[in-house]
Amino acid sequence: MRNDGLPRQSGEREASALSITWELQEQDRETFARELDAFVPDKVIDIHAHLYQAHWWADEPPHVTAGPAEVGAKAYREHMEWILPGRDLEALYFAYPFPTESGEDTFAANSWVAAQVAGEPNGRAQFLVRPTDDPDWVREQAAALGFSGLKPFSFYAPGERTWDAEIPDYLPASLMEAANADGWTITLHLVRSRGIADASNQHWIRRYCEAYPNAQIILDHCARGFNPHHVLEGLPALSGLSNLWVDTSSVCNSLAVSAVLDIIGPERMLYGSDFYVSHMRGTNFGVGDTFLWLDEDNAPPAPVYAPDFRLPLVGIENLRAVKAAVQLARLTDSQIEDYFRGNAARLLAR
Repeated sequence: MRNDGLPRQSGEREASALSITWELQEQDRETFARELDAFVPDKVIDIHAHLYQAHWWADEPPHVTAGPAEVGAKAYREHMEWILPGRDLEALYFAYPFPTESGEDTFAANSWVAAQVAGEPNGRAQFLVRPTDDPDWVREQAAALGFSGLKPFSFYAPGERTWDAEIPDYLPASLMEAANADGWTITLHLVRSRGIADASNQHWIRRYCEAYPNAQIILDHCARGFNPHHVLEGLPALSGLSNLWVDTSSVCNSLAVSAVLDIIGPERMLYGSDFYVSHMRGTNFGVGDTFLWLDEDNAPPAPVYAPDFRLPLVGIENLRAVKAAVQLARLTDSQIEDYFRGNAARLLAR
């Protein structure tokens, strides 16, 4: 038992030395019951779900250390009950992109994910790919593993400033050609300081979507919309692309979601959890021309008028932000169901 009286979850390890927790709290149950239970439909497709083993990291992040040592499909489903209790859940899985210096083998990680997905109903996965991977080898191995998409990540771009990489640095045209040939999805996490407001990111996304129409690009995190002003500024440059989709994973501000609804449209906006980030406690928000994250290790003290305040799960805050945007947009029940499931089902059936 913990000091808050809740039982330790199955497979959970001791918390890190920092003030990071991995636990379901009564406030999470109460918030979902009060604000979200009537909003979230019975069936959900999570378009953004990471599976991982903690030893993939040479230096585990505190939130990974605090949680299960291994998160396969079974552990993912158990812990998603914290955020989507009682829902019929399907997912698009991929390996968590671990830093190159960890020494882990991305193919071994992909093979492990494939074994996890094999027992899943309607299991789907994307292939964690490096820009130096041979496209023919990627197509061959992904097909053998039963994968139908790619998960590039800027960690694997050349040079030290990987956070400033241009899209071809971590998703070269040769891999776009492979995705186009097989009609794959690609989940793309944008970098560079201004995200979707960056002219280079806009250029390459439009060029890739137009040159490779069979490939379906998913811009995650509201097109990295942790600063909603970036979304409002940059996303209009990408309007009219029929093979561009946006997931809302882990974004905690309603304005970014509202911008996606208005610019891209509700028929191409997708629910994603961004597990394990969904199980961190904290939030994110735009500040000036960038954004900040707060979590248990860097949050200010609780205000005097709310002495018992505890940070919420990011996954709950994300759902609250989506709900507010959806309410303001006056989406119909059918459109809400499409956001949680229908749009993803249509995308993945291509």
